[in-house]
Amino acid sequence: MKNPLAMQGLIYLVLAIVFTYFAISQVNASGWTIMTYLMIAMATVNFVTGIKFVAIGLTKKKE
Repeated sequence: MKNPLAMQGLIYLVLAIVFTYFAISQVNASGWTIMTYLMIAMATVNFVTGIKFVAIGLTKKKE
């Protein structure tokens, strides 16, 4: 693994996509519940963390 930060960022982004998919499925099945809000919150944190890690990983690669 040449760039572990970028790879970790991609894993966070994949997890964010999975949480978003499950949240959308939950809303379609039973509407907005507390679990849906928790999944959206986790997806948001994962998106932000993933983007930060990818950006840092790509910046460090250029140095």
